[in-house]
Amino acid sequence: MANNYTPCVIVPGIGQSKVELVDDNGKKIKMAWQLDVDTDAIVNELKFPLIRSIILRSDLGLSKKMKNIISDIVEPIKTNLDGTMKNKVRVVDYPQSLADCTEAERNYIYRMVPTQKLSSIIGEDKMYFFAYNSFGEPYETARMLNDFIQQIKKEHNCDKVNLIPVSLGGAVSIAYFDAYGEQNDINRVLYFVAALQGTPVISDLMSLNIKPDKALSLVEFLFPRNVAEMFGKILRLLPKKVSDKLMFSSVEGILENAIVNCPSLWSTIPPTEYERLSAKLISDSKYDTLREKTDRFYKAQKNFPNYIKTLEAQGTKFFGIVGYNLQLLPIVKTDTVSSDGMINTASASMGATVSKLGEKLDREADNDFISPDGTVDASTSLWPDAVWYFRDQQHDAMAYNDTALDVSAHILSDESFNSVYSDPKFPRFGVMSDNRK
Repeated sequence: MANNYTPCVIVPGIGQSKVELVDDNGKKIKMAWQLDVDTDAIVNELKFPLIRSIILRSDLGLSKKMKNIISDIVEPIKTNLDGTMKNKVRVVDYPQSLADCTEAERNYIYRMVPTQKLSSIIGEDKMYFFAYNSFGEPYETARMLNDFIQQIKKEHNCDKVNLIPVSLGGAVSIAYFDAYGEQNDINRVLYFVAALQGTPVISDLMSLNIKPDKALSLVEFLFPRNVAEMFGKILRLLPKKVSDKLMFSSVEGILENAIVNCPSLWSTIPPTEYERLSAKLISDSKYDTLREKTDRFYKAQKNFPNYIKTLEAQGTKFFGIVGYNLQLLPIVKTDTVSSDGMINTASASMGATVSKLGEKLDREADNDFISPDGTVDASTSLWPDAVWYFRDQQHDAMAYNDTALDVSAHILSDESFNSVYSDPKFPRFGVMSDNRK
């Protein structure tokens, strides 16, 4: 039996879409993302400079060798100076609803974004997963998202869909609304730990404003577990000055080969940092085409708070699920900003006022907008009554917070659920939980 629920489109975060490296004939070579890494080959390459460095307690070509290895590892996702992909890649996509996916496909999607509660209400035939290349170009991704939305509207003979941008998906949505917002195809938007005004993690990495002794946290985020474990074993064998140099060189390799030329990652730069970093890293004429792309997004990102008013006037409603009170990824030196570990709370909430970690705001404690611990003032958010905050909730683990998932299901299935006041079971401020434990 058909239902009247609005179709929902998940726009996932970085690393949640599979991307294949293919040859000129479209034949798969290997996975481009998640990265396919041969740790045995890496250890074999590092063997001799590692042994020399351990014995002589000095860096004897080890960091240089590691930088070259990192370059090879990230080669499948490397971008050209103009921001286009260097290699041929193919996204493993899901053009059909979850109801028409194979069991393996559904299991993968639910593992990436556990939306079973929502699916059980609106039906898997109304659930869609928009896979895309996390290292591509935001406006090309936005074009493909628009095509996907038009397909879904046609399939269901409906006027609008709901969007669920997750993490990097928030930046994708900004490009989408900038290019296609006037079409008025979106009913509700639920931003789930979304990067709406960038994150200091990426701006600090681009600035090399990092703590080399904490660089393993970046390796753990970007690479498969076996690679992180290999790095950890190597670091334990080396004196600190050598291990720090090794990790700094590794970060340089990641930066030069996978970040600086990538328009998608430029979309996660805080707008307050964009002009400085653009001038520092891509001001040369050889980057003219790339800079044209990143400038376009920067302008849209800066204007997004104003454009949201236009979208709301068209009838689109916005909501957010965010974490707070955690330090950003340990590698970065911006270590007093409240976040979910990856996205700072002010960015994900579109403007909530948040104290530095370990401090409290100078606000009235009995104010309904102030968090129980006195660190968040939700009243300054663009959506003061439509964002839910979860203390100590880690970025990826938000997908396993039952309360956050329940709130999400209500927002996307019940048009009468409009704010933090809609149901007393779901107050504005909550706490960390993880249903996997």
